[in-house]
Amino acid sequence: MKKGALIFIILLVLVFLALVAGKIIKTRMSSGTEVLVEKAQKRDIVESVKAFGRLSPEVEVEISSEIIGKIGEILVEEGDTVEKSDTLIKLDKTRYLAGLSSAQANLRSARSQVEQVKANLKQAEENLNNIETMYSKDLSSKNNLMAMQTEVDVLQSQLSSARDGVERAKAVLEEARDDLRRTTIVAPVSGVVIDLNAEAGENVITGTMNNIGSRIMTIAQLNTMEAVVEVDEADVVSLEKGQFATVEIDAFPDTLLTGEVIKIANTANLQQIGGQETIANFEVKIAISNPLTGIRPGMSCSADIQVSKADSVVSVPIQAVVAARKELKVGNDKKAKKDVWGREMETETPGRDSDLAVFIVDGNTANQRIVKTGISDDRYIEITDGLEVDENIVIGRYQALRDLQDGDEIKIIDSHRSSR
Repeated sequence: MKKGALIFIILLVLVFLALVAGKIIKTRMSSGTEVLVEKAQKRDIVESVKAFGRLSPEVEVEISSEIIGKIGEILVEEGDTVEKSDTLIKLDKTRYLAGLSSAQANLRSARSQVEQVKANLKQAEENLNNIETMYSKDLSSKNNLMAMQTEVDVLQSQLSSARDGVERAKAVLEEARDDLRRTTIVAPVSGVVIDLNAEAGENVITGTMNNIGSRIMTIAQLNTMEAVVEVDEADVVSLEKGQFATVEIDAFPDTLLTGEVIKIANTANLQQIGGQETIANFEVKIAISNPLTGIRPGMSCSADIQVSKADSVVSVPIQAVVAARKELKVGNDKKAKKDVWGREMETETPGRDSDLAVFIVDGNTANQRIVKTGISDDRYIEITDGLEVDENIVIGRYQALRDLQDGDEIKIIDSHRSSR
């Protein structure tokens, strides 16, 4: 084949490929950006704060000993249900019975001392009367009179001291009786024994400022439970006591419990996560109004706390609201500004940088519209201004919404909830 014919054939092939490529590009350009469309609708929007934590009884009492002693007998087991004033534990009473006997003996001795002093005082007072009579008849000296008066005064003082000794002995006796009573530990509330930490024969001690003492068991009322959750510092400012909440327990994934916020911590729990970064969470307690049978303290749970609600408001899917696009075209010549490197520069739009917008469907064109938003839930966001019910808006795809510009041509690929 001649060289000229070969070149001619190659040129024909190149022209053909160029025509095909041009047609494909034209077809694609004419089809526009593929988008998903949905109508703006009125919905009830509930804005909530999500938090995670664990279940805890509203009433939980730790049982410990008020005296030092040895456990003689434990009358309950973990899981037992007890009533208020039921006997739980008996401590060894030996030392406290001895203490009671000693206190009783001391009281008897103190009372005897009072009687003895009273008798001596009575005798001294009679002697004083006799000396006074004799002194009035000049039969006794003044020194004898003064000595007897001093003896009476001393005995009166001793009687007062002896009577104070009786009161002290009574107090010691009452303390001994109280310690003896404390060797029997009873339930302060009704509930379930959820934790038992001691056995018969172990020694228990009382708590002090630097020692929490021996915790023998824990009693909880499982019919009144609460969710104790951690809320981020950015969300806790939206919370108030009395707000409605729903609680889901991990062990019961298909059941939602209801409740309300009853306590919001004023001090944050700080958690160091590396370097200088610190997370501040606040403990929030939610009273559960309808606890399930079978739930246990310590179970993991999540809570949705309702912070605000809007009924029947214009709303769209959250992803449909985007940051307002900035114009690239300026002036009447429609030329874009360029920087010193020849790159196109964005110019300011009439609105603020924080303006939000949606893309309204107008035939096969997407037009940007500035909107104002309100509250949102996990799927929809309220539109307070700039949009009417039943207007078609672009809700996807993600890449399309990311790249879409005002006036771009579009192709609707999902219109089961829209009007073409």
